[in-house]
Amino acid sequence: MNATGYTPTRPRPTGFTLIELLVVVAIIAVLAGLLLPAMSKAKSQARKANEMSSSHQLMLAWQMYADDHHDRVLPGYRHGYEATDQDGQSVPFPINARYPWRLYPYLGKSFEVIYANENKGLLQQFKRMPDKAIGIYAASVFPSLGINSTFVGGDDNELDPSGRAREVFGDFCVLKTAAATRPSELMVFTSARGPFEGKIVNGFYLVRSPFFMARRWSLDFNPADGPEAWGHVHPRFSNRALGGMVDGHVEALSKRELQDMRHWANQADRDDWTLQRAGR
Repeated sequence: MNATGYTPTRPRPTGFTLIELLVVVAIIAVLAGLLLPAMSKAKSQARKANEMSSSHQLMLAWQMYADDHHDRVLPGYRHGYEATDQDGQSVPFPINARYPWRLYPYLGKSFEVIYANENKGLLQQFKRMPDKAIGIYAASVFPSLGINSTFVGGDDNELDPSGRAREVFGDFCVLKTAAATRPSELMVFTSARGPFEGKIVNGFYLVRSPFFMARRWSLDFNPADGPEAWGHVHPRFSNRALGGMVDGHVEALSKRELQDMRHWANQADRDDWTLQRAGR
């Protein structure tokens, strides 16, 4: 009490108590738990939309190539075709056997179209390589989508679509767009993945079908398996991969649809179809 007879009261602390702080932290944790899955899904959808846009541009370039080559489709993995780099210089084998530099003039002379999402960082890494030739080589290997080379455009390493193989197996490979009997179902490109410097990256220049002479994919996709286990195909969007079809449209294919050979081979009449000698 002071001289006036008034006893002052002590000011009440304005900070949070420990219990209040714990309650706030608990509320934040609950909100974060609710928001993170939604944010992750939104991020995945954005990545899918980005790759979908790239796929549409890729299919447009593929169709323009056919228009300029009397309906002949882009070679899948073929020897003896000319390809040039960004400076107009011829590139050697095996770079010229892969599709990216052959399609380069139809991509606005920019690989930004076929290197989507995190693969753009990979492309920048290739551009910064001290040895320009190595960068040109690497850029031909890891586009986001791989080509169904065996059955569309041809693959000399697996089964040369000309000569003896055509006599034995018939028209197993589409070499002209008009030859596709189901253009809205036959897949040209799909989301791929491949090995790079001891790790697996999103992107590879070709993909292999689930069946050939026999089944060659594992029964289910496992991210821990090597890329070859599913023929370099990568269902990275909620167990779906993007597929660019002969008619130019792009769709997301489920793991079951990706294993259906009717999406891979023009001759296929069932999901587990395998290559057979003509007339059998």
